[in-house]
Amino acid sequence: MWIAKISGVTNFDSALSVDVSEYFAIGAIIDNINEIRSVSMVDARRIFANIKKCTTIAEIVPSSLDDIFETQDVCKPNMIQINGDFFNDINNLIALQSIATIPIVGSIFLDKETLESNILDPDPIKAIQTLDQFVQIININLPLGESWESEESKKKLVDIVVNIQEVITKPLVVGGGLTSHNVGDIVATLAPNAVDVSSGVEKLSGIKNPELMQEFLQAVYDQKELLEGV
Repeated sequence: MWIAKISGVTNFDSALSVDVSEYFAIGAIIDNINEIRSVSMVDARRIFANIKKCTTIAEIVPSSLDDIFETQDVCKPNMIQINGDFFNDINNLIALQSIATIPIVGSIFLDKETLESNILDPDPIKAIQTLDQFVQIININLPLGESWESEESKKKLVDIVVNIQEVITKPLVVGGGLTSHNVGDIVATLAPNAVDVSSGVEKLSGIKNPELMQEFLQAVYDQKELLEGV
């Protein structure tokens, strides 16, 4: 069971900082030319092969089912997270559900201005309700860090998450602007199954900082009674 995921891990030293407990997970972003944290399938496999305790998750933006199966075969992760618009085609969801052999994390992003979903339906509740039928875990990226200081913006996000939690049956992972300073309050307010962080544990863009990672993981671990885990 994991309650915190560090996404965008690019080397074994960073992975080693996370690989201290089964409560944690690492995500490697695979072959994405638009992402500075991307690594090759071979590098991801090397990182994952040396992980002993935490869960390994390959994060991909596939163009076909073949991309997903190649990632599974080469990288050998515990889970695969699907980013991008692959799930805009409901047939891809149906096909993947019937043939996937490891847990699939369905990722959904909300526009920070409109709070509309990037897949399936602009209404995030409807989009996630559809996604929930076909994947094993749901990862939602919201503008939490930017909005948490404003009571009005915070209320909108809380309302969305509460409504999502009422309609889904799968574990919910939340992320988006999380840091060691705000994650405790966000967990206490939203009570997700787990949280996801990337840039919030970096001092330089794309480069994970061991101290920030440890601070974040400790802050989440301190709240573990409020997290059901994945």
